[in-house]
Amino acid sequence: MTTSGPGNTGGQQPSPPTDQTSAQAAGSIRDRLRSQPTDEGMPGDNRDSGITEHGFTQTDSRAQLHGEGRDERQFGASHPPEGVEAPVHRELTEAEAKVAERKVAALFVLSFLGVLGFIVTFFAGEEQFGEPGSTIFTPLLGTFMAVALFGIGAGAVLWAKTLMPDEEAVQERHPFGSDPAERASTAEALKEGLAQTSLPRRTLLRNTLLLGAGSLALLPLPFVGFLGRFQNKETKLATTAWADGVRLIRQNGTPVRLGDLQFGAVESVFPDVSHGTLMPDAPTLLIRMRPEELNLPPEQQEWAYQGHVAYSSICTHLGCPVKLYEQQTHNLLCPCHQSTFSASDGGKPLFGPAARPLPQLAITLDAEGYFVATGDYKEPIGPSYWERNS
Repeated sequence: MTTSGPGNTGGQQPSPPTDQTSAQAAGSIRDRLRSQPTDEGMPGDNRDSGITEHGFTQTDSRAQLHGEGRDERQFGASHPPEGVEAPVHRELTEAEAKVAERKVAALFVLSFLGVLGFIVTFFAGEEQFGEPGSTIFTPLLGTFMAVALFGIGAGAVLWAKTLMPDEEAVQERHPFGSDPAERASTAEALKEGLAQTSLPRRTLLRNTLLLGAGSLALLPLPFVGFLGRFQNKETKLATTAWADGVRLIRQNGTPVRLGDLQFGAVESVFPDVSHGTLMPDAPTLLIRMRPEELNLPPEQQEWAYQGHVAYSSICTHLGCPVKLYEQQTHNLLCPCHQSTFSASDGGKPLFGPAARPLPQLAITLDAEGYFVATGDYKEPIGPSYWERNS
């Protein structure tokens, strides 16, 4: 039974202090391990310690603190190998430092000029499509942005290279490569796996695999130089199925004749084309008011017919369906965000987040008395379009 002395709560006697170094202590441990009995004399635990005469390395921690006995292969050499000259780091003179400082400052000023040019171009440039100078608007923005990023980046790099002190650091790391035996066994496993696939001796399988896998690289080629049927996306997105002579039909496919709507009535109509009632950009509201109640802009007065006026039912805010009509005020309301449009005043926005009027569809009658469109909408419908005139 062991007893613990003062200050020792671990249940074991403390080791007496010695004047041995760590190297001497390591030597004594090695001697004790060498003197331990073999497996034949130990009936109990026969596990091997794994420590051998050649695998045990003596170290002196106090010597390592002063760099004595340091193995350069383990900790990394602080000097280049023989035949290679160490780089010389020379401190800049005050005149050279001033020159470097002016170069860095010039790059930072260049970055500021790039930002300034970007802002001026963005707010003062011709960004409207088709206007003079619109073709260089985007390239100018990109150029000024590149100048701004280059100035700040190059200035920071030059600052660090010339004006900041150099410091060499050696990181201690072990070898990363596997030993030759492991590399050889991995190579043999790969060769065996390739043989099991039968590709070396089955030429048909190999050739067709190369053909199929190689052809995948051709998939993105059609999109490199053109976009196929999306080549003229601006035209496609700016137009709908409405055209000259296309009849206005209801959801059930019946056409709308003059006199079908009473004063104050509203009818959802679609173009009389294939799948016209399913087209998401085609829904239109046909409203009948008294002719004296209409107050359309001069260029839109000819688009109405005897008090009948047609507007796109897609809100110009976020594209919600505008289907609510107030007979007394002649206002159209969007239920999503409460945008309000004046049906008697050319679809002008009166309230809410919508900032553009509802596009008006020009209508007339055909020879049989049915309502038809005289063309497509004069501007793109919906909430957003990058080449809109309004």
